[in-house]
Amino acid sequence: MPPRALSLAPAGLPCLLENSWQRSRSYGLTRDDDAQPWVATSMLKDARAENGWVNHLAAPLLARLRPELTSHPSIMVLSDATGLVLETHGNRDFLQKAQRYALAPGNLWGEHARGTNAIGTALALQRHCEVSGGEHYLSRNAGLFCSASPVFRPDGQIAGVLDLSTPAQAPRRDAAALIRRAVCQIEHEWATSALGADRWLLSLHHDPSVLGSAQELLLIFADQTLLGANKLAMDEFSLTPQHFGELSLQTLFPEAGLQVGETTLDASNTRRYYARQTLPARRYIGRGAALAQDQLAREKEKALRIVNAGIALCVTGETGSGKEYLARELYARSQWRTGNFVAINCAALPEHLIESELFGYVPGAFTGASPKGYIGKCREADGGVLFLDEIGDMPLALQTRLLRVLQEKKVTPLGANSVYDVNFTLICATHQDLAARVQAGTFREDLLYRIQEFHLRIPPLREWQNVDGFIQKLWQELGATSRGLTLSAEVVATLAGRPWPGNVRQLLSQLRVLMALAEDGDCITLADLPPDIASSPPPTLPMAVAAPQDEQSAIAEARGNMSLAAKKLGISRSTLYRRLEKRQANG
Repeated sequence: MPPRALSLAPAGLPCLLENSWQRSRSYGLTRDDDAQPWVATSMLKDARAENGWVNHLAAPLLARLRPELTSHPSIMVLSDATGLVLETHGNRDFLQKAQRYALAPGNLWGEHARGTNAIGTALALQRHCEVSGGEHYLSRNAGLFCSASPVFRPDGQIAGVLDLSTPAQAPRRDAAALIRRAVCQIEHEWATSALGADRWLLSLHHDPSVLGSAQELLLIFADQTLLGANKLAMDEFSLTPQHFGELSLQTLFPEAGLQVGETTLDASNTRRYYARQTLPARRYIGRGAALAQDQLAREKEKALRIVNAGIALCVTGETGSGKEYLARELYARSQWRTGNFVAINCAALPEHLIESELFGYVPGAFTGASPKGYIGKCREADGGVLFLDEIGDMPLALQTRLLRVLQEKKVTPLGANSVYDVNFTLICATHQDLAARVQAGTFREDLLYRIQEFHLRIPPLREWQNVDGFIQKLWQELGATSRGLTLSAEVVATLAGRPWPGNVRQLLSQLRVLMALAEDGDCITLADLPPDIASSPPPTLPMAVAAPQDEQSAIAEARGNMSLAAKKLGISRSTLYRRLEKRQANG
């Protein structure tokens, strides 16, 4: 190795930067390297699409910071988690001068590419970092002062970096404070936007006046399970990504008795916090209010025309509401019925298998591959319908390739050089709020527009107008007539009054159980129902609305478990949430 590669770090270099210099040397970089690693425009475009948080969360913030940036020779640089620069904003004069430092979008600033620098070293350290003048490993960057902090997603993973760069001879004294404040605001908005129909937010701080600001600690729960947090809360409770989905509310707050409004909580870290609970977001209902069944029938006819025209259809609805059933019905009635109906569940397959399942592979493409190769679902669906169930669970990296196939109608199997034309119509389904996932940075915005050219929502069973008639129809379709089986009026009314969180699938399963246990000629009565169903209040009688104190008592007795509290009150969890939300709105 040439002597210049062994040049010593500047005297007085902080220990963390000295370690970074050692890493830089291990990458084979020399101080006078003049390379400027960058990626092709197509790769930059894909990276921007995969990092939707930049447009949804960072861009509005940058717009507010524009006066602060333009009044000083400084620029704000946003990179992804690899150090790839996605956007650069700020003082116009300095932007032009900064071109020689290759801070424009498309340039790579990871440590492996440019040695010690604020962006790359902040990623390596996973913490805020400042690098000034000659502290940069590459001599060509000695004219810069840079202050950078990583941006953390609510799941604990790094999304990218925010960096403030100025001339080394004119650093901003408030750079660290400005960057930290900006990152804190992005992480706060990200955590609050991650709420869905079944997620609720716990806001915490030692000072009650801080609640509601970007400085509060945020914890995201689904019932009693911790799913995410902002970085302030991660640091406060020493949380790592491995804790999400594993820790319970009681582990963090052993005596938790949550209620709507502000309260105090004693945490397992022996500290006391002022706390505020934010209820789950309203369910995503797509095109508007819940559809009555006759309206749904009209929407289905529209969807059939969409499918016949080869336009992508996205069907949304809760688990068990019949999304795949509808997709198969549309296929059977469409002009594509002479082709195959090919379904793949994006949530059921391991991530490393989805790509080969969708696009196929040639013999020997990877370890364990079939020696005969595999044609792939996209080519199997040629001339028919490709149904992608739970599209919201498709890995982000795979979304890029799917988008290209949908746009070009061409497929290249894994390990192959050959390209195959495909012509199919696409139907996707999900129970998730895809718009929220785009905002959270886990679903590509351009892919959403491509798969949801037309959207149809299937309402949950509890919103149907004629559940009684539907129950009788299912009962007959299961073969009740041939066995002389009937359902009493009380049984039909009781079943129709249930919330059925599992929707049609759950109802159908219950009817099958009743039929399997019945003798030919039986009339099913309330005595034949399982205890948890038979003991529910008769739906024909108006239920008294629980008083606020009753709801709070039930929540306290259930130790914050909203499902258990709702059961104690004899209502569904969604009804409890709606009542609490209404009372909260009314003060």
